[in-house]
Amino acid sequence: MLETRTGNTLSSESPEAAKLYQEAVDLILGSESGAAETLDKALELDKDFALAATARYYVAQDVGELDANVYRELAKRASLNATDWEREHIDVLIGLLDQPSDTRAKALAYIKTTPTDLLVISKLTGNMFFYDGPKKLETVLNVFESVEDALGNDWAFLARLGFAASEVGQRKRGRELIEHALDIRPQALYSIHGLAHILHDDGAAEESATLLANWLKVHQSGAREGQMYGHVQWHLALAEWQIGNRDAAMQRYLEFCAPETTTCGPVLTLADCGGFLLRDYLQSGQKSALGKDVLKQIDHVWGMMGHPFIALHVAGLYASAGDIAGLKRCEETISDTPSSTNRDISLALVSSLIDFVMGNYRQTMQTLAKISPSARIGIGGSNVERILVDLIEISCKARH
Repeated sequence: MLETRTGNTLSSESPEAAKLYQEAVDLILGSESGAAETLDKALELDKDFALAATARYYVAQDVGELDANVYRELAKRASLNATDWEREHIDVLIGLLDQPSDTRAKALAYIKTTPTDLLVISKLTGNMFFYDGPKKLETVLNVFESVEDALGNDWAFLARLGFAASEVGQRKRGRELIEHALDIRPQALYSIHGLAHILHDDGAAEESATLLANWLKVHQSGAREGQMYGHVQWHLALAEWQIGNRDAAMQRYLEFCAPETTTCGPVLTLADCGGFLLRDYLQSGQKSALGKDVLKQIDHVWGMMGHPFIALHVAGLYASAGDIAGLKRCEETISDTPSSTNRDISLALVSSLIDFVMGNYRQTMQTLAKISPSARIGIGGSNVERILVDLIEISCKARH
């Protein structure tokens, strides 16, 4: 798929391996099942296939495979015999995976000369959504619009442009673009996920529940192992929960979205877990002990507690369990990180949840009121996270 976009020739002695690689890139961009297995087959046919090894590292790192570095080393070694554009692609993509902040400028320069390399563009913009702070929404949209002439009617590009447009508030435009992407490739998990986000932001829970249930009836078998399958199920569980089907939503969460059952990578797993359990606690007031799988997930991301996205969801999990000691441990850990804007926002989020659990609702509202709209964008992730903060405030007002 990368080559059909760039028009460049692959450095592989096996036509079948080249075909499998292109199929695998489509699966990656669609967050669909089978990318890893398809790339493994390509590497069996051509063990020195540098681009296939790089894409395999992309998949392995995304889902947290323990031996991911094996593919990175293979890619670097095999790239010595690759063409100039392949080496540049490999260098930039691995850089975005391993050192996203340090590689940002290099990646932006690269896509100016290679605007059809959607694998690089997708990873770059994904990092921007997480790391780029208050300006990220416009920055991401600008990146996609800068390559629009080159990628045109490409389904994977349309889905990403639509998601970026919806995040800045252009939901009608975003929906039209994503629906067009789904018309071209209806099985793409990434695209249906983008449409679920728009419906969530519009408060259209019933429409979302119907849409996702119908989509899963048709495409579930080919999506079940996809990297975003658990997250799409989460959107359906959330929609069911919003329309009052709490038991069905909780069962779906446990079956497809919890840390021990999801197909998602570590960060998205945390967001789905924390976001769902915190929402349920905010509405019901019912505290529930955290399972071993959840505690293991918290340990997995603990080193990133200084980032507001991580702080919000980890603290949300401890809050849902009424675990003041866990929340205090979050606060202490963040306090030990270097002074920064992210540190201050993380501390405010944790502090607000400590007060919420202790029943100090006025103090919670006062703390959250100090987090400006731009700072809330800087929490990272999507509008889903900003709405989650709004829900904490709404719950305070209902209880105060």
